[in-house]
Amino acid sequence: MGALRTVILVILGISSLTFIALFGRLPAFRKTPIAFLYRLLWVYTPNSIAFVDSRLLDGHLTRIWNRSGRYILRENHPLVLIFFVGLLAIGEYFFLPTAWPRMSMVHKYLALGLVTIPYVLIYKCVVTKSFITSQNHEEEMKRYPYDCAIFYPGHRCRTCQFLKPARSKHCNICRACISRHDHHCVWLMNCVGAHNYVYFLSLLLSLSFLLTYGTWLGHSLLSQTLQEIVPPEYQAAMKGWSMYFNIWAIVITADAKIGTVTLLMLMTAPLAVAFLTYHTYLIWAGMTTNESSKWSGWKCDVEDDMAFKAERSQIPGASRNVDLADQPWPVVSDQILGYIMDVDSNDIYYPGSDHREPDSHRDIPNSPWKLTSMADIENIYDLGFWNNLRDSVGLSVRQKP
Repeated sequence: MGALRTVILVILGISSLTFIALFGRLPAFRKTPIAFLYRLLWVYTPNSIAFVDSRLLDGHLTRIWNRSGRYILRENHPLVLIFFVGLLAIGEYFFLPTAWPRMSMVHKYLALGLVTIPYVLIYKCVVTKSFITSQNHEEEMKRYPYDCAIFYPGHRCRTCQFLKPARSKHCNICRACISRHDHHCVWLMNCVGAHNYVYFLSLLLSLSFLLTYGTWLGHSLLSQTLQEIVPPEYQAAMKGWSMYFNIWAIVITADAKIGTVTLLMLMTAPLAVAFLTYHTYLIWAGMTTNESSKWSGWKCDVEDDMAFKAERSQIPGASRNVDLADQPWPVVSDQILGYIMDVDSNDIYYPGSDHREPDSHRDIPNSPWKLTSMADIENIYDLGFWNNLRDSVGLSVRQKP
């Protein structure tokens, strides 16, 4: 029981840390315990160690950590990818040979398919790039219109030295601008963008099915072991929590390979399902992970009574969408968002222009310029769930009537 408890705690600890590291920065978890634990893990603890290190070791430990951290967090290395693939392969190596003789033919075919598909999708996610180059830049410029809310025309990438298409972002790890940038995935050693998002989404779906099915299959096999080694009178006594866990500990110990891998799948399946659920929400909302952070910034400005909205035609010097006639996107907005850049001067700054508007409307109740709700901002990239899904997987969107 002691060894089993140790295994469970180690798996649960790794799963919890992974969840916090992956999801702690998301705007949805802002001002929650998950965000606090993320800051504790990545901000407070490193700062405390650096403080102690500077006093006791003259910063020697911090310098070693910084060099290692730069490689782990800022370089496109394969360590996390190897760990990810290795975890899959080792789990399958222990589970399948033991479970194979006890599985029906239907489950054997199903297991082979579910085990194989993730490796194919991982390969496609890694090798498929969404880089914007001089060869495809003109095409990428026409992929999406600028919304003048979170993406503005006229911005030039200081590294790549060309105009940034709407919904793109420069990745310092990949050292390239990424079309429809979602996020840089250290698990895949690649950015998730316009050309490989379909593989990434399929990978999340396949992993969710694999881990959920594997957990169910492992439980079924362990239940067979329980029937074989536990007398009926002890099975009848499993109504109490203490007896229940003690008997299952005996079963997992007796069927160690199946039991350990099943516990691993049980505790990691929520991570895959949570990631899939989050990206389903992003598709429903018509945004990417990168854009959710940008919208979160505007939400804070709206809540602080510092966000304003106007039509671009009303703002002198406001940027226009480029090549509107060539844009295949069915929605083009004339909105432009601004905010108070300097509280002392109370001037409204519109990022899509060189113009600052004196804040003459701020004291007027219900002013059409002042934003009071995020519902007043139009997200032109949100065309409804099915069109958003079609766009995210690389299919053309259906034109609105």
